[in-house]
Amino acid sequence: GRRGADLWPCLGGRRSQRDYRDRPLTREELAALLWATQGITGAAGGYHFRASPSAGALYPVETYLAVHRVQGVTPGIWHFQVLDFALELLAPGDFRESLVAAGLAQSFLGEAGAVFIWTGVLNRARWKYRERAVRYLFLDAGHICQNLMLAATALGLGVCPVGAFFDEEVESLVGADQKEEVALYLASVGPLA
Repeated sequence: GRRGADLWPCLGGRRSQRDYRDRPLTREELAALLWATQGITGAAGGYHFRASPSAGALYPVETYLAVHRVQGVTPGIWHFQVLDFALELLAPGDFRESLVAAGLAQSFLGEAGAVFIWTGVLNRARWKYRERAVRYLFLDAGHICQNLMLAATALGLGVCPVGAFFDEEVESLVGADQKEEVALYLASVGPLA
């Protein structure tokens, strides 16, 4: 990877990458990617600010990971606990086939080291923004995914964002209730082939 990589080459070199090497992601790589997406960068007045912006600092987007191949991390579905910077194992197992099926048979979703799965918790934004809340969920998810893509580029990893998937299948994978918490966006990540 290119630690301390310059932003401008990362912007110029960012591509949607669907071909990954067999080697696992390292824990350090995964930690760096998680921090880039929603890591805590400061606190003031009861707010914890994160690496990606969020309307009203409400942070309605939740991060889950389908871990396929990460050194020292059990394969399965994990939830990112932002404030503790920790991963919580929701369901151990091999979810590659389920995820590929949920993602319209896009096979690279099963070949990546891990797949980020972002959901939106509607009430976290709705109380303040009413009917605009749904718009902000998608804007927030876009900011988060762009940070993932730039961080992966800086580390020499490949990422592919995915918007084509069966909502209910993805929601059931992570345990979202499909009413108050809904699937927004996916992104596969792995070492470049």
